[in-house]
Amino acid sequence: MSPEPADQEQTAVRRLLSENQRLKQRVFDLEEKIRKLAPGADAQPSSSSSVLKLIENKDFQLQQCAARLEEKKEQLAEAAAELAKWTDTLRMYQDIFDNDASAMIGVNREARIILFNRTAPQVLGEKFKDALHQPIDRADFEAFDPETPRRVREAMASRQPVDSQVVVRGRRILTTVHPIGNETETRGALIRIQVLSGK
Repeated sequence: MSPEPADQEQTAVRRLLSENQRLKQRVFDLEEKIRKLAPGADAQPSSSSSVLKLIENKDFQLQQCAARLEEKKEQLAEAAAELAKWTDTLRMYQDIFDNDASAMIGVNREARIILFNRTAPQVLGEKFKDALHQPIDRADFEAFDPETPRRVREAMASRQPVDSQVVVRGRRILTTVHPIGNETETRGALIRIQVLSGK
């Protein structure tokens, strides 16, 4: 498994900081040699002090960069944890959606069917699979609640859930339409159709 970009950047910065330390040590060693070879030379301003200043400036910049990278790494870790949490939540909702005994149907803001769970064709009939990407009005709800398309549009217009319970051919059908969106915008709706036994 290759290291993360933030880890690679931190490794590069650490390497540069270490190289700076070696350069500083080299400058100190050279100054020591100069002092031994020419006593009193340290009283003269040497070019080594400007070199040291440059190295120290670079050192400071690298330390700031390392601190920023550490902060960035923490932010990435937080984002990854948040993403993992949302992924788990989405999986949970997907499991609920797929394994619900009711027919679950999702429509977009144009009231076109964009998804349904595996139970929907079992409840509404195999022909319902042809309704994918079609307007809700074209789906066959006659054997259930023929008013379903109207209820979907009503829920989306009012931004309020709409429930209905009808008896069709001796079966009690409970249809719930939940609008999806916020107070100012409707992005679609989720329809849940339950076939309840008896009247």
